[in-house]
Amino acid sequence: MVQDRYIEWLLRSGALRFGEFKTKSGRLSPYFFNTGCFDSGQSLGGITELYAEVIAERFGSKVENLFGPAYKGIPLAVMTSYHLSRNLGRDISYTFNRKEAKDHGEGGTLVGRLYCGGERVVLVEDVVTGGTSFREMRPILESSKVEVVGIVVGVDRQERGTDERAALLQVAEDWRVPTASLVTVSEVVSRLHNREILGRVWIDDVIKARIDDYLATYGGRLK
Repeated sequence: MVQDRYIEWLLRSGALRFGEFKTKSGRLSPYFFNTGCFDSGQSLGGITELYAEVIAERFGSKVENLFGPAYKGIPLAVMTSYHLSRNLGRDISYTFNRKEAKDHGEGGTLVGRLYCGGERVVLVEDVVTGGTSFREMRPILESSKVEVVGIVVGVDRQERGTDERAALLQVAEDWRVPTASLVTVSEVVSRLHNREILGRVWIDDVIKARIDDYLATYGGRLK
């Protein structure tokens, strides 16, 4: 299954760690996902094959372009477009944004396939916590007049957005687009709790209790 294969990539690369980590939202989390650890052709190629698999299954008949928010979404969009083009047998373009607009050369804030309007786009991101990056990207995509047909994240942390809803659910409902994740934090816990993977137990009873407490405090409504 995609979930099991992705979790193994996370563990092998060191992209999934347990301890105490401060998130972008300021929360102290007992786990941390850092896809910046996918820093080689083999590891990045492996996970983007999984992204492509999910996108082909969920949005294959619709998708024309992948959008990757700067910065970690950039390699995801680039490599996934390659695998997805092979899976679907048609060329899938990619686009990403600059953090600051370029005032020389071609200018603008977008790199890759420049939008003409009407392109059917799937947004790809590494992880969703509070949904901040999606709120930041929405004006960019709306001003480009593209049709966002889906959003795919690597890890759904299942935490609250700006209200009681889990961030990914909030994005789905507010944007009125379907979303998908390669794995949720609940699936990570259920697959790793007191099970030996790659020669060790990653989530014992103590760590699971910390995760349960964290989600009881910060977890969002999932439906």
